[in-house]
Amino acid sequence: MEKTNNTAMILGTCAFEPSSLTLRDASGAVLPLRSQSLRVLSELARTPGQLVSRDRLIEAVWPGIAVTDDSLVQCIKDVRRALADRERTIVKTAIGQGYILNARVPDVPTDAPPTILVERFSATTALAQEVGEVIFEELLVRLAPRRGIVVETDPDRRCDAKYMVSGHVSERSGGVRVFYRITRLGGGGDLHAAAVLSDAAGMWDLPVKVADSIAAQLRVQMGMRDGSDYATREDVDLSVQELLAKAAWHMMRYRRRNWRTARAALERAAKLAPDNPIALSMLASMETQMIPLIPFSEIAADPDRAMALCERAVELDQSNDWVLRTRGNVRLWLLGDHEGARLDCRRALAINPAFHLAHLTIATSDILSGAFEVGATRLEEMMHRVPFDSQNPLYFSLIAIARLLDGQAGRAIEAAREGHEQNPFGAWNALVYATAVADDVAITGSATFRKLLDRIDLAPSHFLEFPFTDLERAAELTSRAEAAGVGRSLSPPRLYSDNGR
Repeated sequence: MEKTNNTAMILGTCAFEPSSLTLRDASGAVLPLRSQSLRVLSELARTPGQLVSRDRLIEAVWPGIAVTDDSLVQCIKDVRRALADRERTIVKTAIGQGYILNARVPDVPTDAPPTILVERFSATTALAQEVGEVIFEELLVRLAPRRGIVVETDPDRRCDAKYMVSGHVSERSGGVRVFYRITRLGGGGDLHAAAVLSDAAGMWDLPVKVADSIAAQLRVQMGMRDGSDYATREDVDLSVQELLAKAAWHMMRYRRRNWRTARAALERAAKLAPDNPIALSMLASMETQMIPLIPFSEIAADPDRAMALCERAVELDQSNDWVLRTRGNVRLWLLGDHEGARLDCRRALAINPAFHLAHLTIATSDILSGAFEVGATRLEEMMHRVPFDSQNPLYFSLIAIARLLDGQAGRAIEAAREGHEQNPFGAWNALVYATAVADDVAITGSATFRKLLDRIDLAPSHFLEFPFTDLERAAELTSRAEAAGVGRSLSPPRLYSDNGR
């Protein structure tokens, strides 16, 4: 008896899984097909590239039943329609003989995700050792649930690890001092090292803070570095894990060309692994990746596809913090659904309290719904945990908006200036800075400021595209931007209504 091919295969832009008789489109959504049509496709998939006779197909799909060729022809039509195979290049007809399935079986190595070795913190006293043990346990609580990594605690397995977390705790004047280090093994060196002090009163609050900081820094550092080996390699030469690492590396750069490169890598990853929730949710996140850095019209987001990818990813893994947060962010920015966004992000934080992107989405929702101080404070706490995050200029600009709308002009200008200085060529940061200083003629009347305006390719109406719960807030920012001299007009903005669109 011939053995069924259970390897997932690529059929044009679709993927077919013979083991589960599932056909999916490029977004990962299941394509509906009648059971007989799926069985015809499955029989063709047994021997891709080879002729399968009509008689063999009929016998496999309708064993012992007398059917005409019309039944088979109708199934072939169904399959071609689902595959959008208008030119009949995927399911080829051998006239008078049968059919040939033009499929590609991806050669995807079973590459393992990166391993993080977490060492117990060394100590010189019993009290310091106890604090170090609590840090160790808290760190495992934050890292263990994360998908896409392996957490190791056995020092003898160091050779298997890509990253290592280590540290030392010592007593100091009634309190403790914690020194920790994040190292990229294999020649990468130290990625981050820091010392944190606490007095006796705050000693037992310190382990949670240190664990949160390490977990957040690890996530950012891995995203910024893991894909460097694949950043310029062709997508066709990479496995799924390598494609995801490549995409993450480019996503952390927040530039148009990197955004496009990341999207292409993720489209391929989703085709190769249509049941990989990380690949699906990362692809969905591309719809919001460049918000609010570039014009919304240039992003041309597809909310329906993004939500379909998110829903499928959550269906596959409901306990994945990245997957949940991505759906929350899509809900916020593309649907204006603050309640749904917060719910998803709270679920993500229940899994990983240190997940900085979930905090970002909640903080953004706070600011856009009028809780200015709460949102700004949350963002400031995030930057304290990860002072080198490439998104910090974005955070400063969001804080500036919160302070400005809260009537704190001085603090708004301070935050806006910091965001602009950290990213002097970013149109978004320049727009927020111009909006914040609109009332200061000494600044807006300078030649330097006029040059800044020339670099802004965002219209004052950019703010109207934000999912503010009170559109008057967006109008206030727009008026200030116009008063500052920001005047380039783009396509009409998309306005949010009470129902979220």
